[in-house]
Amino acid sequence: MTPHKTKPGRAKLLRSLFIWHRHIGIISSLFVILLAGTGLLLNHTEELALDSRHVQSALLLDWYGVKTPGSMPGYRVGSSTISEVGTQIYWDTTLMPQVSPPLRGAVAVHDMVVIGTDRQLVLFTSDGELIERMEEADGTPAGIQSLGITTGGDLVVRTANGILQADSSILKWRESTDQSINWSVPVQPAPELHTALQKAYRGAGVTLEQVLLDIHTGRIFGSHGIYLIDAAALLFMALAISGVWLWARHLSSARKHRKNSHHRHSADTGTDSRLS
Repeated sequence: MTPHKTKPGRAKLLRSLFIWHRHIGIISSLFVILLAGTGLLLNHTEELALDSRHVQSALLLDWYGVKTPGSMPGYRVGSSTISEVGTQIYWDTTLMPQVSPPLRGAVAVHDMVVIGTDRQLVLFTSDGELIERMEEADGTPAGIQSLGITTGGDLVVRTANGILQADSSILKWRESTDQSINWSVPVQPAPELHTALQKAYRGAGVTLEQVLLDIHTGRIFGSHGIYLIDAAALLFMALAISGVWLWARHLSSARKHRKNSHHRHSADTGTDSRLS
């Protein structure tokens, strides 16, 4: 008997499939490393503090479109400056997440620092520690336009309905009759502070968690990045299917080879294979 031979057409198909399987495997390995690496890191977000660590790379920040606003209106309180930078508020260079723009003023009142927005007053100690947030539900006037202090040291706010003055506890309000109010006037930060705020703002723009998540999902490349990950998934499927098919073909060929070898051995020894 002659040994089993694969037909030329089928042999060519097997060689082509093997070559494609190898190429797909090389390409897929890059995606596997990328997805596995980012997935592993994201699985330990809390331990690695990825949600509180921010990107410092100017290239990545530019890619995300994080640009520093040209104007940074601020208000002087003692030796400090409270600044509005884009969507964030800074006490000098310290981010104040307790306060949201728009900033309407900042004044020192009764050993406290009061920062005002259009609908909220936020009270801090002179060291920047949060004391209390006061909103409309607490009796704070709505539509605040600016903050000031009277000659007696009380807080006043200008609204569309007039100038209102708070008591020493900043809980009750009345129409102010004081004619000598020192209003909080917006200023631009000093050049050194302006540069530091630019760096602080860009540095707090994107977290490492966000970057890793965007890489993992492909969204770092925009709306088309999702399709890139979809393509990777299809490559994984093609790799798995071609791998199983090649393994099955190899297993079938091995069985046929063993069977043919057994038949040849039986013919050479004159033994009936059915008796074996």
